Amino acid sequence: MAVEPNLDEALTDGLSSTPFTGRVERVSPRGWGRHRSIGSAVRAAPDGGVVTIASGVYREHLVIDRPVTLVAADRGGTVDIAPTTGTALSVRAGSVTVDGLTLRAAAPGTAAVSVAAGSLTLNGAVITGGVVEAFGNATLLLRQCVIEDASIAALTIRDGARGQVDGLRLEHIDGVGIAATDTAHLALTRVTMTGITGVGILVTGSSTATIKHCDIGHTGSAGLDFAEEARTHVIDCTIHDADGEGIRALGSAAFGPDWWTPLAAGRPAAGSAPAPGAGGGGLAVERCHISRTQAAGVWLGGTAQMVLTDVDVTRAGTAGVLVTDEGRLGMSDTRITHSAQTALAVRDDAEVRAVGCAFTDSTANGLYAAGGRTAISRGEIRRSGYTAVHLTGTASVALRDSVVTGTPEIGVHAADRSLLHLKDSVIEAAAVHAVAVSGSADAVLSTVRLTGGRVAVRLDTPHRPLLEDCDIRDATQTAVEIADGTGPLLIRSRVHGCGAAGVIVGENATPVLDRCEITATGGSGLAAATGAFPLLRAVTVTGSQKNGLYFGPGAHGEVTDATISGTGYPAIHIGDQADPVLSRCHVHDADQDVSEAQNAKPRYDGCWSTGVTTATFPERAPASAAATATSQPEAPPDSQDQRAGDGTDLDTLLAELAELVGLARVKQDVGTMVRLVQMVKRRRAAGLSPPPMSRHLVFAGNPGTGKTTVARLYGKLLNALGMLSSGHLVEVDRGTLVGEYVGHTAPKTQAAFRRALGGVLFIDEAYALVPEGGGTDFGQEAISTLVKLMEDHRDEIVVIVAGYPEQMAHFVAANPGLSSRFSRTLTFDDYTGSELVHIVERHAGMHDYRLSGSAREALAAFFAATGRGEGFGNGRFARKVFQQMTEQHAGRVTQLVDSTDEQLSTLEADDLVGVDVDERG
Repeated sequence: MAVEPNLDEALTDGLSSTPFTGRVERVSPRGWGRHRSIGSAVRAAPDGGVVTIASGVYREHLVIDRPVTLVAADRGGTVDIAPTTGTALSVRAGSVTVDGLTLRAAAPGTAAVSVAAGSLTLNGAVITGGVVEAFGNATLLLRQCVIEDASIAALTIRDGARGQVDGLRLEHIDGVGIAATDTAHLALTRVTMTGITGVGILVTGSSTATIKHCDIGHTGSAGLDFAEEARTHVIDCTIHDADGEGIRALGSAAFGPDWWTPLAAGRPAAGSAPAPGAGGGGLAVERCHISRTQAAGVWLGGTAQMVLTDVDVTRAGTAGVLVTDEGRLGMSDTRITHSAQTALAVRDDAEVRAVGCAFTDSTANGLYAAGGRTAISRGEIRRSGYTAVHLTGTASVALRDSVVTGTPEIGVHAADRSLLHLKDSVIEAAAVHAVAVSGSADAVLSTVRLTGGRVAVRLDTPHRPLLEDCDIRDATQTAVEIADGTGPLLIRSRVHGCGAAGVIVGENATPVLDRCEITATGGSGLAAATGAFPLLRAVTVTGSQKNGLYFGPGAHGEVTDATISGTGYPAIHIGDQADPVLSRCHVHDADQDVSEAQNAKPRYDGCWSTGVTTATFPERAPASAAATATSQPEAPPDSQDQRAGDGTDLDTLLAELAELVGLARVKQDVGTMVRLVQMVKRRRAAGLSPPPMSRHLVFAGNPGTGKTTVARLYGKLLNALGMLSSGHLVEVDRGTLVGEYVGHTAPKTQAAFRRALGGVLFIDEAYALVPEGGGTDFGQEAISTLVKLMEDHRDEIVVIVAGYPEQMAHFVAANPGLSSRFSRTLTFDDYTGSELVHIVERHAGMHDYRLSGSAREALAAFFAATGRGEGFGNGRFARKVFQQMTEQHAGRVTQLVDSTDEQLSTLEADDLVGVDVDERG
């Protein structure tokens, strides 16, 4: 491929030997020729004439400014032009051809050949001890030449000059092998080099270069070095044994807008990489082999842009390919093997896109991303020494249709604040985890097969990772471990064949499992720890050697439409003080359907059993028993659908709302909305159009006024009325919805929205999405995404935005789509002093304390004297007052020699002395 359009033709035209005209001028130092000096013969020759030169040493400094050809008369001898000073050959004008001469520099570091204007063709020349240079309006062509024993550089093309090389050997160069600088144009074919102390080939400035069929080896620095706005195409080259990088690029001209199209479309055809100087830019490397470098095989940094197509990078001394700064790299059908460190490393704000690439046998990671964006499609990452794919910092990595296999650590690990997307991929043969998400990382896995590891999937993040249509199997211990406080969403995913529990839910974790299957586990199918609140919908658990569902002491949760069968222990176990709610669950083919600890507090709604030896649930009618084979079991004929709004569960929820302290206006508004929903159902049943109503709400009030509590109840009310399929609450804030860089916000917002489908999305401090002063940031993108999703799923979700009253008014006015969708505001007033006293009394009763009369009076006075500035903590403030009172009480009562039960449980006015709580709670 030419350096630029018609460059090959431009370099060739006029450079090949022209027909001889007139007489031939002969030169011989021994007197048989007409001329004793070459200079004399050149002056005597006509334009386009030929000078033949006998073997010998000529101490001349040739300056040629006319078209002429210099030819060695005896191909078996040597014509050695070796001036004592100056350049052996200088071309200032005309078209000059030199055949079979040796040109020697007068001193190290000086030019042996210099072309300032016109053109020079060197055929079979040997240049010794000096630089060959072309600059300005010059053109230089070398065919089957040798440059040896030079210093600083062997060949330099600069200042707009054009150079073409077809067959060149460089040996023992103390400096750069070949340099194209400023605005030079260079075409290299069949260049070999060895013994270069500096860079093999340097292309910098705004130069363009095409490098084909070259062997660049044994360089003291990088084999190829590209900087500034260089544009280069490298084809069918071998780069090896470099003391630096194989290819180093810290700058290059920008690619055109469609630079990624050949890669995105699949395997590109030969020569389809972006061509430098042909309307594009950057660096294109095709069908090359890079091996045995002391540093990285390829280092792309600064603002460099490069495409690697069908390239082998092997045995790099550090990373196989390193991309830093703002570098942009595309790779297609490229293989990185046996790197001394990581195969592919991405840092800073770099971007990498790879199609059909393989990263194998690296000593460290297969892929290490500490920043930037990396997208890999049809990739293979095999046999890495450390974790195969490691994300940290703010890295964003997407793997699609890829295989990750063979690591003594983790297959894919997203840590710190990174973002991971896995789709249509296989992660297998990892010793520790197939996938781990930790720190503040987030992840989306779709149609991924995860096999092996001690724990196949470990999730430990405040975000809500999404696993959709995933297949998790054959872990030696647990298939999915959900750490304390983590709340992932698993949809239509399968767990099979692990040695211990299928899914472990840590303390206070809040996962959602929707239409998932858990089969053939060595322990329980799902085990929930203290405080955990798993939400299971249409889950199937079968073949567990212990319990199908295990709720440990103090665990919570909601299980709807689940099927549990073939367990070694009771299908469901409820631990001490555990209070899960199980609705329409079916247990079959087990020895026992449910076992409960002494103080268990479960709630069962429409559950049934078939084929169970010891049954607590009623048996399903035989006529419809076949329906139990479906993944979404049909409810028993005599069960009541609490979501249908028959009033039973609704009354309980309304009573729970009425028991809340204060909130008179809120209770009235919620009651009005409940009645309106009931009217909607009745009018629809009668065939009448429903009255208008606003599903989405604004909750305006200070902290601690019960906004989250009411939101949770509101979701359950709508579920009981049949308006929401589950009524669960997903609580988010700005940090959950807004990303840290372009392209991160919409996926995060969409993921949060998906988790809330069928229930309530509660956005706390929603005003934080609108920056102060009306500026723009990613918060506006989150708002726009929400508005679109609310329209697309208008009947599947309720969105509640909450925050301070004034800020919420500003928030709703920030986007026309918000003001039309949030037309109803519920105002949460601050609690009065007496209501705060009541809250303290409720906390006391929950913990087996009571308030004396004097304590109530002291509390009333204490709350009356408390400032009510912006951000007053309300219920949180009251709770902390109670906590400090219990601490004061403990200090007082422990001083008593003998204390009665009444003293142990009664809080007195003295216990309020010394209480010091921040008013914000």
